[in-house]
Amino acid sequence: MKKLVLSLALAVTALTLAACGNSSQGGTSSTSKQHSTKLTSNSSSQSATTGTLNAAHLTPAQTAALVLYYGDAHMPGADSNDYSSHMARSGQGAVVKIYDKDAVPKKVGLLYKTYPAGASLLYSMQLTNPTNNGHLDSIYYTISGDQFYFSDGDAGLTHEGVTTSQMVAYAQKHGGVSRILNVAKNTKVQDLRGQSTASNQANASGGLTTQQLGTLVALYAQPDWFKAGVKSDAMYYGTDKSGYSFVTANGDPTSWVYFKQNGNDVTIKYVHPEGDETVAETPQTVKHLTVDRLKADYYTNQSQKNEVNGYADKLKPESEYNDD
Repeated sequence: MKKLVLSLALAVTALTLAACGNSSQGGTSSTSKQHSTKLTSNSSSQSATTGTLNAAHLTPAQTAALVLYYGDAHMPGADSNDYSSHMARSGQGAVVKIYDKDAVPKKVGLLYKTYPAGASLLYSMQLTNPTNNGHLDSIYYTISGDQFYFSDGDAGLTHEGVTTSQMVAYAQKHGGVSRILNVAKNTKVQDLRGQSTASNQANASGGLTTQQLGTLVALYAQPDWFKAGVKSDAMYYGTDKSGYSFVTANGDPTSWVYFKQNGNDVTIKYVHPEGDETVAETPQTVKHLTVDRLKADYYTNQSQKNEVNGYADKLKPESEYNDD
């Protein structure tokens, strides 16, 4: 999934979406797991039929549409542009997906997976008829308590949240209710909790995947290069014939970091010119570290683990390089 265009206050509506456990209303559909996060009342059919929004009684679909509207209205330049006009299109709808925050599939979700305390889910909303023309057509968000946290424009989540009541009040004041209800009536909710990623499977067994170890090695050897490559969706991983694994951007020798694990020991090889050295003049650097050392430096607290796993899940197999 390509990176989401991020808006400042996407007051994300995980609150209602988590209510997906109740029977769907207002043209929405949900799956059986959604009952486990009943965060709002589903008795909101009244608001759907009267053309109003009640912050205390929103359907999951209405909440998602509300978040997108609020995000569009707070994009840079929104004061002079009607960014939410596409939400008024006839037949406009959306698909909302719910993930366990620690089991989001590769190429989906946030690059920097630092969640507010208490958040356990990640929500994704995508319009079915996007414009790709200055509008916000998709967004990620989560919830903690009564606060929604949304994409911050830099591949992570905002540090400050917003409530459903604040978003509804804004929509009512600025004439956005009809647009929100228009999208909500054609919105479907998919509960995808229970899925797992390679990172989570490795964590469960007490080990590290090639992507995770490669991320730790790259953060040690060439952090700026590595982070830039991941952010550009141009970082790959694999294993060569000699048994060394690697992380690479597929450029000159400076864009390859090789590593081989033997129990707790890790051998690292890379080329990093210093001063006026050319690439051809620079000898290969060889380092011997331990997995424990790498974990102690980059994989100790939850914030570090979220960041590393976020990078790891963005790495692509080397076999995809020719396709890309």
